Amino acid sequence: MRAAGIIFSNLNDNTLSRLTSSRTVAAIPFACRYNLVDFALSNMVNSGITDVNIIANYNFRSLAEHLGSGKDWDLARRSGGIRLISPYQTSGTAQISMYSHHLEALKSMYEYINECKEDTIVLSDCTDICNIDLKAVIASHLEYGADVTFVTKPCEEDFTAKTPVMMLSADADNHVREIAFSAKYLPSKPERFISLYVMKTNYLINLLSDAFAYNYTSMSRDVFLHHPESKKFYIYSYGGYVAPVSSFLDYYKHSIELTEKPEGMRELLLNRQRPVLTRVHNSAPTVYKDGATVKSSLIADDCLIEGRVENSVLFRGVKVARGAVVRNCVLFAGTEVGENANLHCVVADRDVKVTESCVLSGSRQLPFYIPRDRTV
Repeated sequence: MRAAGIIFSNLNDNTLSRLTSSRTVAAIPFACRYNLVDFALSNMVNSGITDVNIIANYNFRSLAEHLGSGKDWDLARRSGGIRLISPYQTSGTAQISMYSHHLEALKSMYEYINECKEDTIVLSDCTDICNIDLKAVIASHLEYGADVTFVTKPCEEDFTAKTPVMMLSADADNHVREIAFSAKYLPSKPERFISLYVMKTNYLINLLSDAFAYNYTSMSRDVFLHHPESKKFYIYSYGGYVAPVSSFLDYYKHSIELTEKPEGMRELLLNRQRPVLTRVHNSAPTVYKDGATVKSSLIADDCLIEGRVENSVLFRGVKVARGAVVRNCVLFAGTEVGENANLHCVVADRDVKVTESCVLSGSRQLPFYIPRDRTV
């Protein structure tokens, strides 16, 4: 198997705008010690893909710092490795600047794709979090001789999304018959695309050539929607755990879900065959003082817990003072909760300070958000 990887870091900026004012989507923290990019990147590295390109629009300083040389993913290599690519212009891409669709982003790196030596390219967003064996996906792609293999998940009847997502139906041989876009479950199209697909490199090169010629801007609407049954489009239906975080409410819901559904956490974070890799910090262990109470929570290193923490996710360096209560919260790195403060259903961005005896409460349907560097 010879495959290269492309990760899109900025799609869904609009629906995640509370968390992306100072960072790209790929750099959003998740599960107390990771960034969203870690899951897409680990899926590729664990499957033997060592040539990975991450396309970024803007606000990618924290992402660049997080990735560094790529050594934490064993991607600090002379050949291949990891590249962070921002939009650039050539004589053939004079109109390319900031992208909002996959196709616009791919146009800006046409020269690289045209020179790619790998036969297959795996393309992934960062907003459908899963731990998947891409070797199996690529093997299925090659077995069918597909031009494009969409990774999908059987859609639950109660599924809803902030924006319409791609829904597909396929025959018994997994050949795609119909594609539509919907923000809720469609009985006639029971498979939901999870923003991960495999493509023949030559097919992608030809597709981009057509995109330049006909001024296509959207891969899904300009290419995939038109008569998919006549093309070599196949699905790979994935039955494992997937956390779609295409909106702020989704982000909060799935963060708290990890504390309440240990089976999902085990599948996502505790798979010894496919560990989730991330940047290693040389941090001290978390300190739990006498009288501290912690229940059903994910807590990173270098925290100081003196109060009560329940069903919450705490990132590095969080401090919860004596008498403070933190329930159903997500506290980013460096957040400090003062004595006797009470937080319920709160998402606090980096370096937030909650003062003594402060009471803040949101709800599961409308969590309270505190922007970074604020004192409340």
